[in-house]
Amino acid sequence: MLRNIAKVTSGGAVAATVGGYFYVREAMGDDALQRMIKFERVGVPATIDYKWEEAKCEKLPKVLPSIFPPVSEAEETRRFEVLHQKWAKPLFDVYMELGGFYYKSGQKIASNMSGVIPKTYIDMYQPFLNDIPERTPEDIRSVVEGQLGRKREEVFSSWEEKPIGCASIGQVHRATLKSTGQRVVVKVQNLDAERTFKGDVFALNSLIELAMPQFAPAFDEIQKQFATEFDYRGEMKNAIEIRDNLKRGGFSDVIVPEVYPELCTEKIMVMEEICPSIPLHHALEEQAEKLAKQKGMSKKEFIDQEKERLEEEIKRLAKEGKVMESVSSKDYDRYIKFQSLKRGGEKITKGLYNWTLGWVLPNFDLSEDSVVVPINAAKLVDDLLEVHGHEVLIDGCFNADPHPGNILYKDGKLALIDYGQVKRIDDEARLNVAKMIVLVDAAIKVDPRTNPDVDPEVHARAKKSVANFAREIGMESEKMLDDTFYQMCVVYFGRMDATFLYPQNVLQWTDSMQEKDPLGNIDKIDYLVMLHTSSMMLRGLGEMLQQFKNLAVSWGPLARRALKEKGMLEGVEGEISSWEKEKES
Repeated sequence: MLRNIAKVTSGGAVAATVGGYFYVREAMGDDALQRMIKFERVGVPATIDYKWEEAKCEKLPKVLPSIFPPVSEAEETRRFEVLHQKWAKPLFDVYMELGGFYYKSGQKIASNMSGVIPKTYIDMYQPFLNDIPERTPEDIRSVVEGQLGRKREEVFSSWEEKPIGCASIGQVHRATLKSTGQRVVVKVQNLDAERTFKGDVFALNSLIELAMPQFAPAFDEIQKQFATEFDYRGEMKNAIEIRDNLKRGGFSDVIVPEVYPELCTEKIMVMEEICPSIPLHHALEEQAEKLAKQKGMSKKEFIDQEKERLEEEIKRLAKEGKVMESVSSKDYDRYIKFQSLKRGGEKITKGLYNWTLGWVLPNFDLSEDSVVVPINAAKLVDDLLEVHGHEVLIDGCFNADPHPGNILYKDGKLALIDYGQVKRIDDEARLNVAKMIVLVDAAIKVDPRTNPDVDPEVHARAKKSVANFAREIGMESEKMLDDTFYQMCVVYFGRMDATFLYPQNVLQWTDSMQEKDPLGNIDKIDYLVMLHTSSMMLRGLGEMLQQFKNLAVSWGPLARRALKEKGMLEGVEGEISSWEKEKES
């Protein structure tokens, strides 16, 4: 880490930056260069600040304790919060001003991918999920009519000029089809998004390679996937395939909008409107608002109080090697039923009062609910993980961008939208993931962090088994250590909760892994980048909802089904059994 700080502050870094500027200007033009400079005026100083503070708290006390005394966990948290308060707004402002790929990066931050994004950033970046600045009606009409080759009124009998959502490369409008009267939504692309894409990616990648090199290969794969979003005809095909797959898989409680292929072009996409529905993050905010009102608090006060309480409880349990218990779907259902009955009874009582004493005394407002019936957060997270697991392990075709802005909530059902980033994997890759899930599920059960009484020899064999299979599928690192492959697999395919990683979080853990044994070439396993990005996004959402999930447990049944269908399950289970049998022999 110190060598990265040295790079930033050295003449070599300056030379690299100047070289980068020259390349961008020559290859992408002055506009790309100006955008890069504007970003790096904020991004580089922020990176230096964070890396220097990290060194003072975590690295320098080990090598220069007389100059940099050890820092307590509480003090480190306080120092970083000062930096969050200093840099969250300037970075937000430059992301919002530049748009394009910065919007997509802002979505990742707002989504709390991997569950470790500081709350200051999560709160600040929420507009990136669905409230990006809209384009003018004139611009939208021009794109729509240019793509359709006719007047908008010839296709749509009504059109709402105010978009219902604005995202990274486009915005969505409600409309009605003239031919059928069907209510639809129309996704219209921002023509500037593709033009600015290459320069924006280069600027962000330069900073990542400098400050967080362990993420550079993953970022490269993410930007390649994002580059496929600029032709909506591809997204149309993705949506049709995912919709058909989930229907065939029996997911009756999951909605994927129907698309209208005859009206979809490179820059516009027409699909059915899911109505009435609400973006998931808005539904959760409304619930928080009601709970806060019950306690006589503002929504912000309530959320901050809950966040602080949870963080302290998670840390306390992590120190003891325990995970916070998640409320189960069945327990949620029982509570929801109780609250629904309570709400109904209260409304009846207030209604009777209004029709009796209410003739002479002040009435109750029946439109206000004093009883909050919560969303079943456990079922929500379980369903999302099951859908995603089915897409990966059974269909080999999955949505690689399931952030909360792409999840709608409709009468207790999930509606999943936006299939611009869909990844397809062949049978070999699909079955490799399935086998790794089953191995990791079993290995975590004999890991000392989960089971302190486990026989060390059994754990060693489990570790070796996971590491060997990681090498077999193409994972590489500089030293090719068993521990590197094992730790990476149990986190990416299993657990990333605070207890399992204590005292580190995911970002600190990736730093430490990079220092011990840097990740190597990922060409053979590039498909895992989008798989891990999306699954960690869903697990991060789960942690926000107090649902701490082990991916290997959530996907275990689907992984076993996939292996069984190909006659491979017995062999994998035999390998797992050998961990104990070798001990007996």
